[in-house]
This record gives sequence, structure tokens and C-alpha cells, in this order.
Amino acid sequence: MNKPLKYGLLGLGTLVVVAVAGAAVFAMTFDPNRYKGEIERLAKEKTGRTLAVKGDIKLAFWPSLGADVAGVTFTEKGSNQEFVSFDGAHASVKLLPLLSGQYIVDAVSLSGLKARVVKGKDGRFNFSDLLETSGKAPAAEKKAEPKATPVVFDVGSISIERSSIAYLDLAAGQEYALEDVKLKTGRIAQNAEGKLELAMVAKRKSPPLQAKLSLDGKYRLDQGKLSADVNAKLDDSSIKAKFTLAEPYEFEASIDKLNLDRYLGAPEKPAAQQAPQQKKAEADTPVDLSALKGINAKGRLQVGALEVRGLKLADVNAQLNAANGKVAVAPHSAKLYEGTISGEVAVDANRNHISLKEELKNVSVGPILRDFADQDRLEGRGDITLDVTTAGASVNAMKRALNGTAKVQLRDGAIKGINLGEILRKARTALGGSQSAADGQSTGDKTQKTDFSELNATFTIKNGVAHNEDLDVKAPLFRLGGAGDINIADSSLNYLAKASIVATSQGQGGRERDNLAGLTVPVRLAGTFDDLKYDVDYRGLAGAAAKSQVGEKIKERLEERVLKDEKIRERLKGLLGR
Repeated sequence: MNKPLKYGLLGLGTLVVVAVAGAAVFAMTFDPNRYKGEIERLAKEKTGRTLAVKGDIKLAFWPSLGADVAGVTFTEKGSNQEFVSFDGAHASVKLLPLLSGQYIVDAVSLSGLKARVVKGKDGRFNFSDLLETSGKAPAAEKKAEPKATPVVFDVGSISIERSSIAYLDLAAGQEYALEDVKLKTGRIAQNAEGKLELAMVAKRKSPPLQAKLSLDGKYRLDQGKLSADVNAKLDDSSIKAKFTLAEPYEFEASIDKLNLDRYLGAPEKPAAQQAPQQKKAEADTPVDLSALKGINAKGRLQVGALEVRGLKLADVNAQLNAANGKVAVAPHSAKLYEGTISGEVAVDANRNHISLKEELKNVSVGPILRDFADQDRLEGRGDITLDVTTAGASVNAMKRALNGTAKVQLRDGAIKGINLGEILRKARTALGGSQSAADGQSTGDKTQKTDFSELNATFTIKNGVAHNEDLDVKAPLFRLGGAGDINIADSSLNYLAKASIVATSQGQGGRERDNLAGLTVPVRLAGTFDDLKYDVDYRGLAGAAAKSQVGEKIKERLEERVLKDEKIRERLKGLLGR
């Protein structure tokens, strides 16, 4: 080895030894805790917030540049209200890769995190000031910046434990919280794969909710695009899901059972059952679909058993497509109350518009009405078709804006709260001119019912009112028709039903019904669904019956009088010898 090279290597070695020795001495003698006061002062000066580092700051310089910090709190601007705090945090970056613009992080860990995020009535968050800049330099003062080398991030793992986040929306008057948050990941880097573990408890103030979520699975990062395949547990629900977090977001999920009412809150009582102040509150209940505007996703969902707004469904299959503020759940299908349901729902968040097309086949309507609408007015099995649209900024506004059509075809059922057979029996008394005590009766007695073999009706819905003119009900004793309105917004009915009596002499009361055969009994139904009353026009019925019966009797008497007069004339002729 020649001398210049030898001396050069010796010199380089000496420099390395000196550098390492210097770094070691610096690491051993440098105390970052001396600068805590200065750090806290600068934080106050730059942000108007109070930063307090109660624990020790520990630094490491080799082979990684790292830090451990404990007992940190950071307040809101100009306030002593705590914004964020944590018990301990650790992060370290490998030194040598920094020289080539690579940030290779050994690990990041955080414990005891507490964050309080507030959205004010003006829409600003309590961290908005941290995102704002003091102003940009004038264009003339800007200098051309050299093209930066892309920075490569590579994190060995992330660990978060014993953490919580609270969220307050002052405009909506709502509070949410994530508690007992635990997160563990593997490597996070380009084209990296790893395992994921997550657990938390989610809470809501009103209506009260506490839900427990845990999941684990595998993920892959490709071009900033996160794909995952996970198994999760949400309270009593078991979930298997695959998803990709890159627009459009894609997912495929399978859930064994899910009770959405637990998370949506109990369905509101019908307006008639509410106190006046509750009715007013319902009228002011906003419907805000703006959150859907930012969703760009498509996917498929399967649920073995689903409960939503009281409805119980099974074998649910649905496809979702969302983009530009428009969301379509189409097609979808499910088993529903011994029958099936299929159709499509489309929501346009840009104008708060909803359209619904549903076809229910061979369903049992009684349980549907009881579970979904808390009503017990109708029994039967058959088909229901709905094609409706609505729009509005509140629940009642949407009810008033409802338009479309509906069709009902039922068989072997009953109308509850009214017994037309009993009314027909009382109709005979009405023929004597007396007023029946049944007028103005309530339909609240569900033991009273009118059985039917078939019920068919179509409705035209306009501005929240469903109008019907073609009611056709068939029963052994009568045929029922009618016309009227169902006010969906007010949950009320105004309907005139007309029962045409079928002539028969069979069975109990047959002769009495024969006397009424061919006549029509008008029955007026009016009131709210929960205070519905009916009136029977017995006087009109008696008048119609009297006209037909008196006419027959007069004819009979005239015929008898004519015959009697002829006999008198014949007798007079004999007496007079004529």
C-alpha cells in the first residue's frame, strides 16, 4: 500500500473515531429537558395555546434518532381547556437512510392519548387555527425552489393503546366518543403487507349508545392504496369484509346478524301518540344528507338477519353505488314476513331527494304494520307495490312532499276495529226508524273485525295524501267499495266505505239479510290512525229501504183494493137485479 493511501485511510479513520466519540459525548452530556421551558414558551407564542411537558424527554442518537416524551398536555387557543394530551410517546428514525431522503421509522407508539375535538356552531373546529398560515409571501418575493427528491416513508410498526377521542358538535347538539382505543399494525411502506388489530368502544350521548368493536386481519399497501381483508366483531354481530381505500372505495361485506335499531335509536312514535311538544320537535327534525356528498364507493353487502326501524328481514343482499352526492342501493332483495321484498332506493344528497321502488310478494301485512308502524288495523297476505319520491329538509317536509303510486292485493284477511256483520244486523233495527247506538263508535276495539276473502286497492299519492277510488273487498255477506284519502303527513284517514249486502237465506240471519239485499250501507271512517272513528248512516239506509219496501206494499194493497172493489160491484148488481 502506498503511503498517501495509507495516510489517507488513517486520517479518515481518525475522523470517524472523532465523530463517533463526539456524538457519544454529546449524547451523554446533552440534556433536552433544559429546553422544556423554551419549547413551552415558543408554543405559546406561535399558537396561543399552552403546552406542558410534565415528564422527562429522552433522546437517542445511534443507531437511530429517537425520542421518548411523557406527560404532555396541549390546550385550546386562549383557554385552559385541554385539547390533547398523552401519557407517553416514542418514535425513532434510522440515521443513515436519512442521507438519501428515506425516513425509516423503527416504531411509533402512543399511550394514554386523550383528544377533545369540537365543531362550533359556525362550522369551525377547535384546531382550525393550527391549520391556518399567517399569510403567503408576495409573488415577487418568491424564489424558485429546487426540485425536491421524493421522500420515502417506511414505518416498522404503529402501536396505540389506552386512548380516547371525544367529538362534540355544538350545532347539532350531539356528542360522540371513542374509548379504550387499541391499534397495532405491521410495516407501513410502499408494497408492504402486514397484520392489523383494532379495538374500541364507541359511545353516543343522544340517543344513548355504547357499541364495542374489534377486528383483526391482513392489509397491503400498493401505490398509497390500502387493501384489507378483516374479521370483525360489532357487539353481537360477526363481520367478514374486504375493502380498498382508494377512490372509488370498494368493499364486500358479509354479516351474520345486525340490529340497526340499536345504533339508529328507537323509532319515533306516530304523531298521534306524542305530546304536543314532541309533535313540534318532530316537525323540526332536520334531514341532512350532505354527508353523502363526499362518498365515492361501490360494493356489496350480505346480512343473514337484519332489523331496521322494527322491520325484520333475512337473507339481505344489496349493492351500493355512490358518487357525486348520489347513492343507489340497487338492486336489493330480502325475505320479509313469510314473503319477499325487492327493489331499489336512490338518494340525491345535492337536493335532499329520495326515490323508492319496492315490490313485496306474498307477505303477511299484519306483522309488518305492527312492527314498522305500530299499527294493528289490517291482516292478510299478498302483494304490495310502491313507487314513490320525496324531498325536503325535515321529516314532515318529506312526508308532505311524498308523490307516487301504491297498489295492494291481499287475501284471507281482516279489517280490525269494525265489524260490518254486526253493523248489518243493526241495519234491520234501523228500518224501524230508530237511530243505532253504533254511530260515532271508535275502531279501537281490535276484537271487532271484518273478515274478507279478497282486498284490492290502488292509491295515487300527491303532496303526502294517498287517494283511493277503487277499493274492492269481497266477503261472504257483502261487497265493500269506497273512496277517500289517507293523509300520510298527519297520519289520518277520511274515507267513505260502502257495503253492498249480498242476498242469501243461508245460515243465521239469512231472512234478515234478504230484507236488506241490494241495499248499500254507507260507513264514514275519519280521524287519526290512533283515534279512528266510524259513523253509519242508518237513517239514509232506512229511507232507501223504505222506498223499496213501501212501494211493494202499496202495489200489493192497490191490487187487493181493485179485487175487493170488483167483488162489491158484482154483489150490488145481484141485489139490484141488474
